[in-house]
Amino acid sequence: MNLNVTIQHCKAGNRKAQKTIFDLFSKTFLRLSFRYLNDRQYAEDACLEAFALIFESLKAFDYQSDAQTEAWMKRIVVNQSLKILRRNKNFLFQSLSDEDPLESTNIGIEDDMSGREILELISSLPDGYRAVFNLYVIEGYTHTEIASALNITEGTSRSQLFKAKMMLKKNIEMKKVI
Repeated sequence: MNLNVTIQHCKAGNRKAQKTIFDLFSKTFLRLSFRYLNDRQYAEDACLEAFALIFESLKAFDYQSDAQTEAWMKRIVVNQSLKILRRNKNFLFQSLSDEDPLESTNIGIEDDMSGREILELISSLPDGYRAVFNLYVIEGYTHTEIASALNITEGTSRSQLFKAKMMLKKNIEMKKVI
């Protein structure tokens, strides 16, 4: 399948091409959304809203490469997930107090941990911690971008990341003991 050709058909309103795009990316986007929302129904809602926005926005989208197109679509999915998170969840962001150091935290993920175990640990984080952790560590957003996306300060973003790492480190250490 040639993604560029399929996108051109989508731009022309071809429903079959839209279904092809949906079938190709829906599972990946659902997993991506679930990492932020930790709720299947919310993740499905975010994906459906994201696909609607993707198909609407394709008219103005200038195709350059498959990788760039996929990154653009993923960004829409992440933004829709964050929109639903802000709308439907009552997550709290805690400010960093003067006693909390902001130095780098080595989480200490062991080589013998499976990807599934790591994702379960990330999923167990409180909503605010998980959102910032995913955006910063997995998606590569800056604290400035995270602050803007979540309507928080950069300091709060840094604090949430630090606390997420500390909680993950604690949970990993507890898992080692068991």
